[in-house]
Parts: sequence; C-alpha cells; structure tokens
Amino acid sequence: MRCDRFIAVDHHQQRTYLVSTDHTPEATTWLHTTRTTLNNLTPLPEPTPTTHQTDPTPLLERDHTHYLADIKECLAQLTQGESYEICLTNRIRTPDPHTDDLQLYRKLRRTNPAPYAALLRLDGLTLLSCSPERFLRVDTHHTAESRPIKGTAPRHPDPRTDRAAAHALTTDPKTRAENLMIVDLLRNDLGRVCQPGSIEVPAFMYTETYAGLHQLVSTVRGHLHPDYNALDAVRACFPGGSMTGAPKLRTMDIIDRLETSARGPYSGALGYLSDNGAADLNIIIRTAVRSGGELTIGAGGAIVLDSDPQAEYEEMLLKATGPLSAL
Repeated sequence: MRCDRFIAVDHHQQRTYLVSTDHTPEATTWLHTTRTTLNNLTPLPEPTPTTHQTDPTPLLERDHTHYLADIKECLAQLTQGESYEICLTNRIRTPDPHTDDLQLYRKLRRTNPAPYAALLRLDGLTLLSCSPERFLRVDTHHTAESRPIKGTAPRHPDPRTDRAAAHALTTDPKTRAENLMIVDLLRNDLGRVCQPGSIEVPAFMYTETYAGLHQLVSTVRGHLHPDYNALDAVRACFPGGSMTGAPKLRTMDIIDRLETSARGPYSGALGYLSDNGAADLNIIIRTAVRSGGELTIGAGGAIVLDSDPQAEYEEMLLKATGPLSAL
C-alpha cells in the first residue's frame, strides 16, 4: 500500500515523527490534529503475559505420521541429489478467538518480543507477526543486508543448561551446515544486484536469544550496483532462502508437491520501501494469519541429509508453540 501520511516511532531515540508527503491544507490540518491526539493519549496497560503452554498437536494441518512421511520424502530427494536443503513447513489452524486485533498483537508482543514484529490489517486479512528475522534491509547509502536464521534450540529455566544449549547450537555440525548453505544462497542472490567484490559476511553463525528459543543467525551484506535499487534487491532475493532451501527453484518445486496447502503470507516478507530509497522487511515467521474465521500459524525447519525426522517434527512444534500459546 502507498502511505502518504503516517506516524513513525524511533524506538532508539524515543522520538515520534508525523509525516505527510504532500503540502496541502488538508495535510497540515492532519498534522496538527494528529499531534494533539497523540499528546492526549492515555497509555494502555501492559497485557498480562501468558503463563501456560498450548499443545499444538491436535491443530496440525498434517499430523505426526503425515509430517514424518514428508520428511522422509525430503531425505529421499536429498539422497537423489535433487536438493541440498529443504525447508519443510506445516500449518496450525485454530478458531478465531474474536478478540480485537490490537489486543491480540500486544499480547503476542508481550509474550514473544522480537525485533521485526508487525501488525498489518487489510480487508479480510490481518497479520500478527513477532518475527525475529530480517529478510532484507537497504539503507540510504545503498548497502543491502540480510540476516538469515537457520538453527533453533529451546530455552531452559536453569541458566547453566540454557547457556549450554546456546553454545551447543553454534557448534552442532548439522546446524552449521544448514546455516552455511543459506548464507551461500543469500550471497548468490545479493550478488545479482550488488557491485562485484562487495558481498561480505561480517557476522557468521552467532546466537540470538528470544523468550522461548535460541537462534543461529548470520549477516550477509553487499553494496547495490548503481543500476539497481531496493526493489530490485527484493526481487533478487525473494522468497527468502531460509524459507526455501537450496537450490531455490528446484527446492520450491519439491515443497509445493509435499505441502498440502499454499503458505499464503507465511514465509513471505513484510516491511516498507521508502521514497528515499531505503527499505526494511522481515521474514513472516512466528506469525498468526487471521482470515476466514480462523488463525493460521506456520512453522517448520530445514531438512538436510543427516536430519532426524522425529527431531525435525519436534522443532516444528517448538516454533509454533510460542505464538499459539500467546494467542
């Protein structure tokens, strides 16, 4: 959507900006009225965080048996050389709780805080996202950056065990292989629109810790070629490699055959492209899609040759449990 009037909040500097792209009397009136409204707002009370965990198993689109069979088919495709890594996903479907969108979103944010969270309300569709993953950022100096996530471990209440789990994530050969393949894929995608020799990996396989998970993250960066802009970079990199696998096109064919429904917004991207050439978009994960009288939550994981089917199934459940319990 094209936004000609909006409110921008800079959380780092604790400043709020009112922006209008036109200079009409109506725009001036909007600026003054909105400033008055904001100054008179009463802060909402913080929502109560969820203290229980919801079992997603009964709500799975493809049950335990079906999902394990799909993983085994992925392993067969990998053995045949059709792919190196397949991001297989599942869907959880639950009846709409008929609660206000903002109230649901604030509860989700309270329970699962994340740096790329977003609430988007459209006609007949609402996205409530607590995504930890940056798909693509382009700054005003034409530097493009992606921060793919590959590798997940659960949090533990005991601090020593929790630290050990985070450390194990960075040293596990399977997890590192998953992350490396996606880093290489992103280097190739960005290489289509960036200046030769500018692609770099300034941060490789570091752990980020969230409310319920540890994640293994890398940063891939490059400088856009003068002939390309942020939209070209989005085209070159979409869909995010962390949600497909590698090689991208052939692996997407395999995913399309195995997954019984379209992913919809899940595993896409949500963010903004600005008039000044900048852009910032997330990967739509840890997200509830509200539409047609139900909430849908997607979750999955990367399948590689040494994947254990049961472990992959449990990782999928782990990723889905946080958003589901919050909602």
